[in-house]
Amino acid sequence: MLNEEVSRLSLDPAFGLDETAVAFPLDGGLDLVALRSAAAAAGRLLVRALAPAADAAGLVLALVITANVGRAGLGWALLTFAGLCTARSFDPRLDLRASRDAAALAAWIAIGMVGALILAPSTQDTQALVRLGLSGFGLLVAGRVLAYAAIRAVRAHHLVSERTLIVGAGPLSSQLATSLSDHPEFGLTPIGFLDARRVVSGAPIAVLGDYLSLEQVIKRFGVRRVIIGFGRNLDLVQAVRTCQALPVAIHVMSRGADLGINGEGRNVDHVMGLSLLRIRRTPLTRTDGMLIKRAMDITAASLLLAISAPIFLAAAAAVHFSSPGPVFFRQRRVGRNGKPFDVLKFRSVKTNNDSDTTWSVDSDDRVTTVGRLIRKTSIDELPQLINVLRGHMSLIGPRPERPHFVEQFSAEVPHYQDRHRAPVGITGWAQVNGLRGDTSIPERIRLDNYYVEHWSPWLDLVIALRTVGELLRGSSP
Repeated sequence: MLNEEVSRLSLDPAFGLDETAVAFPLDGGLDLVALRSAAAAAGRLLVRALAPAADAAGLVLALVITANVGRAGLGWALLTFAGLCTARSFDPRLDLRASRDAAALAAWIAIGMVGALILAPSTQDTQALVRLGLSGFGLLVAGRVLAYAAIRAVRAHHLVSERTLIVGAGPLSSQLATSLSDHPEFGLTPIGFLDARRVVSGAPIAVLGDYLSLEQVIKRFGVRRVIIGFGRNLDLVQAVRTCQALPVAIHVMSRGADLGINGEGRNVDHVMGLSLLRIRRTPLTRTDGMLIKRAMDITAASLLLAISAPIFLAAAAAVHFSSPGPVFFRQRRVGRNGKPFDVLKFRSVKTNNDSDTTWSVDSDDRVTTVGRLIRKTSIDELPQLINVLRGHMSLIGPRPERPHFVEQFSAEVPHYQDRHRAPVGITGWAQVNGLRGDTSIPERIRLDNYYVEHWSPWLDLVIALRTVGELLRGSSP
């Protein structure tokens, strides 16, 4: 039972709570049956299916009513439905109102009409298509009204409810917990707070632990949604990034939305006057994002190795004859999720034993003549294409660092370890913005984490083109 779990957890020394924490009030009317995983999964599937089913029915009904089931009409219906699917308009929000969907529905209907005219320009009656569009709009809105009413009813009867953890037990967070408990039609059941304090006066639900216990509480209670509110000494960035690595939906309480600043965006929900901003998981923490990036890496690295083969062989020969030692330089680096690996480079310095703990600078007197040339042209980085094919690295990402400096910077620079959420790369956003070599570590980390948060194939292309520009100008990326 959930209440028993909370009581045991409140006494767990790992959370730094004492026995007085058991006295926190719990919701005696909590519908525990509705929170069971199998029933909850079936309910979530039903809730997600209602809106697309209503839209499909509305589009088909519009075709029948207007007697427009020809090529153009079917094309309009398919294009409109595909657009709604692509735009993720079926994701059920907390605050369900068909009026908020009206503009998006109208836009996709218009796009579908343009597509229908392209599919059948000579056979389509424009007036009939307009009647079809107007009928479709009305039926789609009506369908959304009915679907949302059904979803609210299912939620209100606790047939579907998600365990929700609130991070930060400030006054607004307490108001939110009370509103969610009093209004089950939002579909969330708050099970507890996390806060820096052991005891929060007037808290409507239990305090389950401090901020450091976020991941542990999410896993132990099967939490599906986390709302990050306001609390003493709360590190908002760390809380969000911890949640992004877990399979939970994430919201942040937004005072800006309460003030009308971007208050009606697709990712903003309103719960009894309190605004919640939906935070998406970063693309590189999702399987689909990693598969796309990996496919791009394998394709590009294979082509680059084939094209650069003559340069690769010439550089290997030059390094071999320039000074005693191996052609390739292997060095331990830290990759994605803190996993170590051996990075490959053409050796550019005389053989030494302090490379793991000595910070490299431009005036390093250990650099050979050939090494200085291949560093300046970035030819020394070519063997890292082999690391890319092996899956140790990506072509583009935060530059990998040595374990000694990872440990040092992690202790000195806030959120340094967050850069390891993504695969490390040969070049990156920080490097093409001039932060390479002996430059500001905090600035570099900010840009590395910006890259992780905003990754897209387009951003990788931009970085690749800027890297080529740096190479052509003769400066190492």
